[in-house]
Amino acid sequence: MMSDQMSGSWDGTYDHGSKSDDSHHFERLYAEPMYDAFVCPLTKQVMRDPVTLENGQTFEREAIEKWFKECKESGKKPVCPLTLKELRSTDLNPSIALRNTIEEWAARNEAAQLDVARRLLSQGGAENDILQALKYIQQICQNSRSSKHTIRNAHLIPMIVDMLKNSSRTVRCKALETLHIVAEDDDDNKEVMAEGDMVRSIVKFLTHEHSKEREEAVSLLYELSKSEALSEKIGSVNGAILILVGMASSNSENVLSIEKADKTLENLESCEKNVQQMAECGRLQPLLRLILEGPPETKLSMASYLGELVLSNDVKVLVARSVGSSLINVMRSGNMQSREAALKALNQISSCEASSRLLLEAGILPSLVKDLFTVGNNQLPMRLKEVSATILANLVNNSGYDFETIPLGPDNQQHRPSNWVQASSSSCWAHNFSDHCSGCCFFNQKLRRHHQFNSVHRGSPTRFAYGVNKTPPEPLSSHGPGTC
Repeated sequence: MMSDQMSGSWDGTYDHGSKSDDSHHFERLYAEPMYDAFVCPLTKQVMRDPVTLENGQTFEREAIEKWFKECKESGKKPVCPLTLKELRSTDLNPSIALRNTIEEWAARNEAAQLDVARRLLSQGGAENDILQALKYIQQICQNSRSSKHTIRNAHLIPMIVDMLKNSSRTVRCKALETLHIVAEDDDDNKEVMAEGDMVRSIVKFLTHEHSKEREEAVSLLYELSKSEALSEKIGSVNGAILILVGMASSNSENVLSIEKADKTLENLESCEKNVQQMAECGRLQPLLRLILEGPPETKLSMASYLGELVLSNDVKVLVARSVGSSLINVMRSGNMQSREAALKALNQISSCEASSRLLLEAGILPSLVKDLFTVGNNQLPMRLKEVSATILANLVNNSGYDFETIPLGPDNQQHRPSNWVQASSSSCWAHNFSDHCSGCCFFNQKLRRHHQFNSVHRGSPTRFAYGVNKTPPEPLSSHGPGTC
């Protein structure tokens, strides 16, 4: 009900029966008066654990223990704070009868005060009355965690939510603050808040002009995001993650709001859909972390999603550096579905020079060549061979490497790039309709398109990597469907 903070001056001059400003303001709400005997002379608050000294004076246990400790530390003999007379003993005797009386009184008055608070909120009274009702609800919750169920059972949560629509900015901020206190460490209250459009209403406050409203809203969202069910609901609100990502990286928000936004996003990572949304908004690290550390199903879904994203060159480099090796390993040894996801992701990040170099350093070439030219039961479907060929063409055109210096196997001569590139151009007709030949043609077609593009856009003569005086093969379309 009332603050637990102790008075800053314990000089024995306390006037018996004095009440704090809050208790004085709420006195008119009491079903019965607050008796002087209920109040600790040191804290000036209603006692929870009253104890009695040898001289019959009663205090809050925590307060009188602190008093005796200060006496000892200052080298003084223990004295009674009220009489200032020396005590022979510092024994504390629990006042059980008084404690029970206080608890019964508190329960009766709590019910009466909540009833008044409910009427004030439901009737939309004066601003000061609403603010005082909200403040009292906060005090109820802060006094005891068990009191929070009283707020829930009194159906006060929906009424507090309605105050978010109040025309007064002060009332709206106080309502957000109150909801935070009501929800804190109470899953049942959070479940009530998940109903209806409350989460959507809170998200809207993130875009308000007034910084205090944004601060209170993001603090409340952080508390709600600790619930996995509510994390999914927050992420489902259109624009919520985009706004939070913006706040977390903002230079204009205050430090507390930035920190709360970042922590909220960390909690939202418990839902895979939220992680994908974050990646769309430029916060890629959670997705990359799941590719590296997630269970197989999650790695698959995250790699698939990565292959669909449109990435800037800087981000491609980040992705190649973070998960390039992991994607290459999946491409080598995963099942067909996983290999497809890895290939599509690698295709995305191989299209700039810096990321191509990183993939080459990670050892992507031997696996690509194997995928292109393997025949039999383990060969890739044609659609995936085309993806492999695109990646290979990207590497050839973007890396700037001298491919003659890169061995692709233990017998360096046989597997040097010039051998299989030239072989692909000169011998594919001999293979006729074979699957082995399709790898050559896919690569040469992709490579030709890259060089033609570069020729047009760089103003250089068209060149092909087929060796000196080699004539490039005809385009695929001239051979008919499925031929080389």
